[in-house]
Parts: sequence; structure tokens; C-alpha cells
Amino acid sequence: MVRWRQLDVRSLFVVLALLLAGCSSSSHIASTTHPHTARTPAHRHLSAPMTARILLPSRTMTAASSMSGYVVVENNTGHVIRVSGCMKLFQVLLTSSTYRPSVGWLTCLRWFTIPAGESRYPVTVSASYSQCTQGRPQHGLMACRPVGRMPPLPPGTYYAKLFQVRNLVRIPPALTVRVTPCGCT
Repeated sequence: MVRWRQLDVRSLFVVLALLLAGCSSSSHIASTTHPHTARTPAHRHLSAPMTARILLPSRTMTAASSMSGYVVVENNTGHVIRVSGCMKLFQVLLTSSTYRPSVGWLTCLRWFTIPAGESRYPVTVSASYSQCTQGRPQHGLMACRPVGRMPPLPPGTYYAKLFQVRNLVRIPPALTVRVTPCGCT
């Protein structure tokens, strides 16, 4: 009897580990040259693509600041799409010819419903690096600012690009964003 319970507990842990592994996701870098068609969880081709566009209140921001915006999704499939993710389906990050941030996704399971028609998903765009290191800069990472804050991006021209947890929507063109000096230390 004890052996059977130990076997059940081990089996339960194995099943839980597999479920957690299946809920994790890796980053998907948006590509404007290879638009994607949305797929349902059953991976059936949809009759019409879903598209997206990025809405930002400004095309200029100060280094170390952030601004709120939206990813507007147009679901022309005629039906609701259910997809899994964690906290959010989309991120908008600033990139440049010399800066390509790491895209991180949390690994929990939450179901999202993308309704037919137009819907909006809030995003925050940051004019700071996405990673830093304590102490001196090393391995290509900038040193963190006091209290672990991210260092500001250098002034210049960046591109607000859409990243998504899965291939859900056609990727819109990136928006040009000018980052100005912050006067911060």
C-alpha cells in the first residue's frame, strides 16, 4: 500500500513537471518580412488573418522614461480565438541597429480570448535597457543604476517593434521613436 502511494506521488510530480514545461514559452521576434497567419490552439488554419498595429501617444521620449500604448488587434476571422499565455500576449520594445533587447516571457498559464473585430492590449514602452548587471559593466551588459534600476538608453533613433508570445498576428511595421537625453546620472 505504501509503495502504491509513493508511485502515485511520483507520477503526479512527473505530470505536473510536464504541464509546467508545456506552459513555458520562448520569445518570438517579430518579422515584417514573413507575416504570420493566426492559428487556433488546435493549429487549424484560420480563414482570415489577424493583424495588429502599435498605438503610441508620442514618437519622442526621454531616456529612462516609459510610456503607455496599445497593440490594436483586428480579428477578421469571424470568431473568437482562445490562446494561452502569461500576463500578456504582446510586448513593444525599442530596438536599434546596435541594441537588440532580450525578450522575456513569464511562464504561467492563463487563457486569453481575442474577440472577433477590434480589441486593444495595453503595453508599456521603456527607454531603458532591459537587463543590467550589479557593479561594473560585463558581458555586454550595462551596470545597473542605484536600487537595481535599469540604465537609460543612449539618445538616438529607435524602432518600437512588436513581439508576441506566439505567432498570433501579422506583424505591423515598427514605429520610429526618438529618445532624447534625460539628464539623469
